[in-house]
Amino acid sequence: MSIKINLSKHADKFTTESNEFLIEKKVNFIFGKNGTGKTTIADEIVNQFSNEYDICVFKDFDGVAENARLDAVALGVENKNIQKKIDVIDVEIINIKSEISQPKADDKEATNLYTQATKTQIAFSDAENALSKFFTNSAAQIKKQTKPQITTSGYNKNNFEHDINNASLLSDDFIASHKITIAAEKKSDVSRFSFSEIDFASYLKSVNEIIQLCVEQPQNIPELKDNVDKQNFAKLGTEIHEHKSGEVCAFCGNEIKEERWQELAQYFNEEYSKLDKRITKGLSVIDAGFEAVRNVGKLNERDFYDRFIQNVENINSQLEARKNEYYHFLEFLKTTLEEKRQNMFFKSDAIIVDIPQSFDDIKQVSDDLVTKHNTLTKNLNAEQEKARDALRCHEVKKILDNYKFDKKNKELVSLKAANDYTQSLLMNRKSDLTKKLNERNNLLLQTRDEEKIANKINDRMASMGVASFSLKLVENDVENQKGQYQIKGNDDEIRPITQLSKGEKNIIAFLYFIFSLENIENNSKHRIIVFDDPMTSNDDTTQYLMIGELQNLYQNLKDGNYFILLTHNCHFYLNVRPSTMPTYKEIKKGTRKGLYEEVGLYDKYGIYHLLHDSKRSTIKNIDKYQKDFRTNYEALWKELVYLYKSDDATSDIMLNPCRRICETYLKFTKQNVMDFYSENKSAKKLFDVNQHSIDDFEAEQNGRSKEDIKTILEELFKVNNAENHFNDHWKGGEQ
Repeated sequence: MSIKINLSKHADKFTTESNEFLIEKKVNFIFGKNGTGKTTIADEIVNQFSNEYDICVFKDFDGVAENARLDAVALGVENKNIQKKIDVIDVEIINIKSEISQPKADDKEATNLYTQATKTQIAFSDAENALSKFFTNSAAQIKKQTKPQITTSGYNKNNFEHDINNASLLSDDFIASHKITIAAEKKSDVSRFSFSEIDFASYLKSVNEIIQLCVEQPQNIPELKDNVDKQNFAKLGTEIHEHKSGEVCAFCGNEIKEERWQELAQYFNEEYSKLDKRITKGLSVIDAGFEAVRNVGKLNERDFYDRFIQNVENINSQLEARKNEYYHFLEFLKTTLEEKRQNMFFKSDAIIVDIPQSFDDIKQVSDDLVTKHNTLTKNLNAEQEKARDALRCHEVKKILDNYKFDKKNKELVSLKAANDYTQSLLMNRKSDLTKKLNERNNLLLQTRDEEKIANKINDRMASMGVASFSLKLVENDVENQKGQYQIKGNDDEIRPITQLSKGEKNIIAFLYFIFSLENIENNSKHRIIVFDDPMTSNDDTTQYLMIGELQNLYQNLKDGNYFILLTHNCHFYLNVRPSTMPTYKEIKKGTRKGLYEEVGLYDKYGIYHLLHDSKRSTIKNIDKYQKDFRTNYEALWKELVYLYKSDDATSDIMLNPCRRICETYLKFTKQNVMDFYSENKSAKKLFDVNQHSIDDFEAEQNGRSKEDIKTILEELFKVNNAENHFNDHWKGGEQ
């Protein structure tokens, strides 16, 4: 079995020859300095093999989180993750509370959502109260008006506010009209006014027929000829006398002879009499017309409401004018007939005169007025109510305009909008707080009791002599959060978690990870257990504790599982493995001396180095004892030789291992620095001055080639009588 890790998408971190990392052994140790890609390898194992394997990764503090509320640590991956979420939520809760809570009394300059909402609430309330007071006072003012009374006894601010929508100014005429309506007493219905129907056209026609007639004059009486007055006088005489023999004329006193009566009888004959009677009848009809016109009366003003008086007066005026037209017309016809009577022996021309207009138009106006009057009688109460409403809304409008209501109402609307907005923000944030508190409570309920593992951690640390602290379960937490442990010092006093060192937190997390592997529920998948730089700043005791646990873990690793340890700590790398001394077996009996096969560490375990050329890393498989290093000092020589041989490494990058090699050699030999560099002080300056980070472009360029730097280092060891030391280690670095 093997796993192949694809690193091709990290071409910026790994060389082409290391695009694929094949792991064939179940236990593997990978050494690489910081920045050489160890965490990238660990992450890719998770990304690429989680579906197939149960991936368990330890990274430094994984499994431990601080709980500031309890001054404790949250033990366990789940509790740690939950605690981190709780910490985030706690910060959010604090932030929300700082927004929605009233600032301290002594912090008068503080502003937050609470102060903003309070400010807009006060501004809106003040404006709203002022407007409410205005409504109350205005309602009372209108209610006091009694001439006329335009409100009910219960009229109040709400009624006034309702009237605002209908507020409108009235003209003086409308005001007067509404007051008249309100003051009106209910009257009886008025009957429609009747008008005489006179056929003036037939009158004219009859008169024209009469005047166009004439009587033939059979007897000529000279004294009457062409004298209408005498003719009429004679006619009258025939009518008042009895026509007796010897009768004396009533006018002249002379006897009227029979001959005279005969002459007059012929003169005023039957035809004459017929025409005269017709004229008389015509005059009688005209007189009847006069009577009919005179009988047309007037509308009684007292029968109508005051609002209609002017209308009544107008109709009566029209009636009178129309009647006068009738009188003139009839008078003209009468005169015409009378003139005809006096001139019946002559034919007159037909008269042409305009026929007066009938009463129809006036009747229509009169009928409309009566309808309005009667309708008002029927709806007087409603009309009076409308009139009061109109007058009241008129008064409301006057008060509003005087108060500049539109402007102040707009200001109120603006203040309300601002207040609604801030109150909405405040409410939303309060809702957010409730959600966060609920979310926090739910997280607390999800915490797990890790007491068994905590006890194991305490026991294991005690067995290894780690007595500086132990874990103490937090009991009876008011929030019922489980898996929380305080730190108890060797004096049995609770230590603040802020005093817990990085190494102490790391060993707690490490031991939790180790013991949690035992407690993981059965899983059908094989495991890949990865330790990504587990060794930090632990002291010797905890370091050996960690080494022992790791050795116990990989030595008992089941088939099908993988153990992968990545570290930058040379001492840890060398000691976590079994003895690095190889054993040999003779390849074939009787063979030449020295033909042996190396067995042991490099056959059983996967050993790898991550070598970095300042740009990218190369994964080097260490399959022989000679390729490996036994000390950190040997590691420096192998790094130096690798950089010397690498085509991608620059000469500058060789200076750092050169300096560290020299410093380590001086410590081992206890030689004086100045004596060591006495023959080549420029070498020390070269090694020291150019110690910058690889991406520091301001670094002074040394201008020396790789060969120059190798020669300088070699000369240093020669002049210090250590040429063999240089040669041995350089040769060892090449293997």
